[in-house]
Amino acid sequence: MKRAGATGDGRRTRVVVLDHDVSAQSPAGSCVLAEVEALLEQYDVTVIASRVDERLRDRVDWLSVPLPGGPVLARYVAFALLVPWRVAQARRSARGARLLVQATEGQYAGADVCYAHFCYRAYLRDHWSQQTATGVRRLLRRLNFAFNARAEERAFRRCRQVVGASQGLAREIVETYPFLAGRVVSIPNPVDTARFARPEGFDRAAARASMGLGADDRVIAFAALGDFSRKGLDVLIDALAARPDPQLKLLVVGGKQAAEIDAFRQLATERSVGARVVFVGFRPDLQRYFWAADAFALPSLYEAFSLVLIQAAAAGLPLIATSMHGVDEWLEPGVSGWIVERTPAAIAAAITEAFADPARLARMGEAAAAVAARYSPQTFGLAWLDRVALLVSPDDAPEPTVRPQ
Repeated sequence: MKRAGATGDGRRTRVVVLDHDVSAQSPAGSCVLAEVEALLEQYDVTVIASRVDERLRDRVDWLSVPLPGGPVLARYVAFALLVPWRVAQARRSARGARLLVQATEGQYAGADVCYAHFCYRAYLRDHWSQQTATGVRRLLRRLNFAFNARAEERAFRRCRQVVGASQGLAREIVETYPFLAGRVVSIPNPVDTARFARPEGFDRAAARASMGLGADDRVIAFAALGDFSRKGLDVLIDALAARPDPQLKLLVVGGKQAAEIDAFRQLATERSVGARVVFVGFRPDLQRYFWAADAFALPSLYEAFSLVLIQAAAAGLPLIATSMHGVDEWLEPGVSGWIVERTPAAIAAAITEAFADPARLARMGEAAAAVAARYSPQTFGLAWLDRVALLVSPDDAPEPTVRPQ
């Protein structure tokens, strides 16, 4: 009988996972974290990253990659330059084990598996013209997307399989790179529903007061680490301006660059809604801000499978979102939220409808939470175990216990 983590020839398998930041603080990295935790049940794991979550450090071999604090392009370039050295080190220390190397997106041209959370070439082709960032910020983002588009193509040509974060992204990758036909599958992102479920007895009035919000305010939450223009914060601010209601507030969580936050704070002032938009910056306790809100909006230009939307749903928030990958797979209009055009008028109309019937809004929040429960870390982990088993030993791997939807 084959032992866990061994292939048909009896050799031990070590999975080498590469990502900039394997921690709960990174959207993609939090998914990689959940994957690694599942793989550790059956495999030895080496993680090559600049940061690794504390709960992994005693359980994996961590090969650190020092990265600059910014800009983002510098981090990607530095990672691409340093990773081959670390992979070679992992191979030397494998001691006869079979290696399966996995990289997020195109971070390493030589990975067996590319775990895609974006398709950079498709974004540049289909969406970049609608990007509203300006000046140096726009130039740096354009260079970053161009660098990653070239990197992903090199990695995709050499890998054995691409795992996309949604069915829509998987289709888009094959359409963009036809040579990948038959080599792309999807595993939806996970959400820690226990962490995001609002606890009984949560004092929302006190929480709101600490955030500068009133107990009777109607609060829409928005959250993103950065790239506010792609995520649609400017469109959302314009929609808020179209609703001259002093108790309708926008709670903005995230943004790691002070200059970007200041630019959008200035935009809110120019639109005469500065007093109605509350910027709280990056917060590790994101769920607390969701629990203080009534609904969540993300009019993003492009997403592969928005983790923050699922997190907001798990917190019991009805959703206002544009049509993007993943959303069409689980958001049911009129039941768990609204799928809207990316215009201030369409978003303002959805906001009006949302707050017209508080009882209906509460029911929609419950429906959203029920949908989020489908994307548990356990389901996600089993799907990855099945996928790795098939890649390591396709001839004698067991039948998958969970098939990605």
